[in-house]
Amino acid sequence: MIKAPDSFIQRIKFIGPSIIVTGSIVGSGSIALSPLLGAATGFALLWWLLLSLWSKPLIQAEISRYVIATNQTFLESFSDMPGPKTNLNGKQASWLVWFMFIGVIPSVAGMGGLAGAVAEAGHLMIPMLSTEIWVATACFITWFILYLGTYQTLEKILLGMVFFFSVVTLIIAISMQSTPYAISGSQIIEGLSFSFPFEHAALALAVFGFTGISYGEIMAYTYWCLEKGYAKHNGDQNEVKAWIKVMQTDVWATVFFVTIGTLPFFLLGAAVLNTLGLYPPPDGDIIQTLLNMFTTILGTWAKWFFIPLAFFVLFSTLLSGTAAFTRTISDYLISMGLVDEKEKTRMHLIKIISFVIPLFSAIAYFLLPNPITLLLIAGIWAALGLPIINIGALYLTSKLSEDLQPKLITKIILWATLILQISMAMLILYSQIIGFN
Repeated sequence: MIKAPDSFIQRIKFIGPSIIVTGSIVGSGSIALSPLLGAATGFALLWWLLLSLWSKPLIQAEISRYVIATNQTFLESFSDMPGPKTNLNGKQASWLVWFMFIGVIPSVAGMGGLAGAVAEAGHLMIPMLSTEIWVATACFITWFILYLGTYQTLEKILLGMVFFFSVVTLIIAISMQSTPYAISGSQIIEGLSFSFPFEHAALALAVFGFTGISYGEIMAYTYWCLEKGYAKHNGDQNEVKAWIKVMQTDVWATVFFVTIGTLPFFLLGAAVLNTLGLYPPPDGDIIQTLLNMFTTILGTWAKWFFIPLAFFVLFSTLLSGTAAFTRTISDYLISMGLVDEKEKTRMHLIKIISFVIPLFSAIAYFLLPNPITLLLIAGIWAALGLPIINIGALYLTSKLSEDLQPKLITKIILWATLILQISMAMLILYSQIIGFN
């Protein structure tokens, strides 16, 4: 058992889950949806994007606090929530667990959208291979890596991708200031004025659900914390507190990486794509549309730079997102009593699901070959699921001993975000059932 570090410098050495979570976010939310939000609304929803990026990591940290303190999985923790429960094979599962299990379906649709976006980038690199072949190839490689790999392998693969992507996007956004598309202070002020163009409500709500930490990443993050070893303590309160501090440092790393990986793409979309009138993307081709941001700023040569970058970053999201699904679905099946837990059962399930998810992602794309639509479906569902996770964070942390509970200010912020998220959910339902005129 590894002793928890007791200094900030030592805690930095244990950062890892944030890398995987960032890898699962930057493709779907950062590359795909955030520039489209800028393209559709200009700078008007800059405040909305920042709210999406910064309001959810606290929930992530508090759920993880409980998981680390109790050494329970996410779903084992949520099975303790009050309300009706099922009892199959000696396993009690809360109705909330079953509700979240239903959310796997739209979430897999989002993975199909990612596979499609990866394929679009691949087709631009090697046009002789069709988009369909690229979808099948990307899904096969995803399965192969996950079947053979471990947590450590995944962390190492994604570390380089996330770092390179973050640096490049930041440089490009800065480079934009020397072009006719330079961003002015008045545009930033406009973006922080809390206006909301309701004609783009569906896109805005999907962005809120899918950029930054979505409820799926919050859930997945707890499994990466367990596999990293944050919960490997002897129950000593001081040791638990030390590992919670490690997790909090890792969460702050998530906020940093996700912000610098997402914000520049929104600004590029608002400054370039909106000016060029490229929303919605012509023919639904998201990669070709995003390519215009780079070629407009850097010149036509940037095509050969952006396409491989988009391919590998989107693929990293497909890889890390699928890896998360293998853990969460395995836990669903075991926690709900649908599969008897025996020695090595969980790892066996992970191997099987690492094949099933890429397969169903490919099928989702073949049935609806429009990455944007598939990502919107997943994003809207993710926004709907956020209040449930927030309620869980409030309830579960209240069950911890007094010295392990979050501070009062943290609880107040959690309540504030819950009110916000319930408002989001009601807005989603209204927009989809009645609509905005």
